[in-house]
Amino acid sequence: MNSIVIVREIWDTRDLVGDVVGGDGELKGNLLTRFEPEDLNALEMALQIKDQQGGKVTVISIHPSRDVDVLREALYRDVDEAIRLDDPQFAALDTLGMAHLFSSAIQKVGDYQLVLTGISIPEGENAFLGNQIATLLGLPHASYVDALEGIDETGVTCKRGIEGGYETVRLPLPAVLVVGVALLKDDPRTPRTAKARLKLKHRKTAIPTWGSADLDASHLTPVTTLVKRDTVPQREIESQSIDPEDEAALKAMLNEWRSLR
Repeated sequence: MNSIVIVREIWDTRDLVGDVVGGDGELKGNLLTRFEPEDLNALEMALQIKDQQGGKVTVISIHPSRDVDVLREALYRDVDEAIRLDDPQFAALDTLGMAHLFSSAIQKVGDYQLVLTGISIPEGENAFLGNQIATLLGLPHASYVDALEGIDETGVTCKRGIEGGYETVRLPLPAVLVVGVALLKDDPRTPRTAKARLKLKHRKTAIPTWGSADLDASHLTPVTTLVKRDTVPQREIESQSIDPEDEAALKAMLNEWRSLR
C-alpha cells in the first residue's frame, strides 16, 4: 500500500503575543519555523499503514527549508523517499498554484493508493489544498479524517469529523485523505518521534529537487498578493450586573444593546 504525503514548514507562532504581522503583510521579527502539525499527523497515518501492510511512503514538500527541514525530519521517521519542489517560478504561489504543482509531482511519482495531507491555515493559506489536489487528480477525497477504520486493495474506510459528531465513509482507491487536528494525547494520529539511527543514516542523504522542467508548470498563473493589512480595534464592552427582577433595568439594557448593533 503506497502513500504520498504532502508536508509543509510553517512559521512557529505558538509563543508569540500581540500583532506579529505588519501592515504590509510581512511577519515581524525573527520567527522560527516548525513542521506543520496536521501534516505530521497525516505522515503518522501513512507510516502506520506501511507498518501494518508494507509498501512505500513518499513525502513531497515545496520551497527550500528555513529552519526545520521537514523532508529530512520525515526521513528520520522512516519514510522511503523525499522530494523537494523548488524553482524561481514557485516563489509566489497561492493554494491553487501549489495544488497544481503537487498534483503534477504526484503523477510523476505514480504507483500510489493514498495521498495524505493535513488540514491547515498557515501563512494566509486556506484549508482547501487537499481538496484541490483531489479535484485536479480526479480522485475521491475525505476531509477532517480522524482515524482509519480499514483499508484493503479496493478501498479505505475512515472516520471523519463533522459538525456535532462523526461520520464513517468509504472511498475507492486511489483516494486523497485530508487529516484533521489531533488534540488528544492518546490520539492514534499522534506522530512518532525521529529515530537516532535514522538521523545518523539520513543526515547527509541527498534529497532530489524537481523544478519547472520536471513538472507541468503551465497552470501557474498570476496570484493575488497582499497589498495592505488594516487592523480594526476590538470594541470594548463593559460587563453589567442587572437584577433580573428589575424590569426597568432590563429594558434599559436591551435598548442599549440594540443601539450598539
